[in-house]
Amino acid sequence: MRPIVAVAAGLVVIALVSAGVTLAVIHFQARTNPQEVNLRNGVTLTQDSAIVQAAAKGRPAVVSVITQRQPAIVRGSGYLATTDGYIVTNVNVIADASGLTVLVPNDAKAHDARLVDYDCQTGVAVIKVDQVSGLPTLAFADPTALAQGQVIVAVGGPVEGGAVAPGYVSALHRVTEAKDPLNIGHLIQFSDTIQTNVAISDGTSGGPLLNIQSQVVGIAMASPATLAGFGLNVADVQDDVQQILSTGKVVVSSMGATTTDVTPERAVLDGLPEGSQVVTVSAGGPAAAAGLKTGDVITQLDDVHIDAAHPLTLLLRSRFHANQRVTVTYSRGTASTQAELTLTAQHPSCS
Repeated sequence: MRPIVAVAAGLVVIALVSAGVTLAVIHFQARTNPQEVNLRNGVTLTQDSAIVQAAAKGRPAVVSVITQRQPAIVRGSGYLATTDGYIVTNVNVIADASGLTVLVPNDAKAHDARLVDYDCQTGVAVIKVDQVSGLPTLAFADPTALAQGQVIVAVGGPVEGGAVAPGYVSALHRVTEAKDPLNIGHLIQFSDTIQTNVAISDGTSGGPLLNIQSQVVGIAMASPATLAGFGLNVADVQDDVQQILSTGKVVVSSMGATTTDVTPERAVLDGLPEGSQVVTVSAGGPAAAAGLKTGDVITQLDDVHIDAAHPLTLLLRSRFHANQRVTVTYSRGTASTQAELTLTAQHPSCS
């Protein structure tokens, strides 16, 4: 692959044949009312200085991902999870790519990258740059510490000028829909996402959402809204990432059915229990063998209730495993029924 990026005098220029692209840079937003954030060990920083320090510490590990999607070239971001070039981003950044090029901060060379694996249901993807070492990295934050109102920072890669967009966590456990880059007009549903007032651009999408300790609390996703954005929650994606880094692929437990989340709002409007509604049932799979049908709402696995904070897709990754026998509680009409089934192993489906 020919390098598509040239670096001169500290500026990154993308050379395109027969087309010009203007790269937008998100400028740091000054605050007129700095607040104080109390940290451990009696240290006190102003909110603004904490944001500046978090961005400065995180920026060296945030890369730009240039995706070749004929006839277009699309830019996004990601971050280094290992010193030897494993990069975490989101599926929208790498979808339908015929080639991937990565720009690493403070490196004039444009690196070819390859896709390692992905999970359309959580939205995470991992790509790899080979023949590199000693790179700076970012680590996951404790997912249980994420709180509504928490200050976060979105950071873009070098093509975005290391763009910094500060904000806060507006809400947690949101069900969010985003455009499917593989199927025009189709939307992908993501569970348990972070809602934020940070506006995420296409170029920043795939980059990290950091707390003030420069730890990754989420992965940014581009949003059509100009005053709001969202992120993939580390509680949902970290198992996928760790599995890809360890084995090179994602394998999750499966019921042999596709489902969609029943949000509290939809539960009230449609008169349904909160849980996961069955959309399709695979012939010969565990769900079919247990008697589940399209339209059933799964409300519980063993003793774990399914709700916005514990969506079925996350539970099948973090709490249950392939070949495990589980009791499924589900509602059909006004009746609640239980059935037993044995989970199987599969690569997450993108359908």
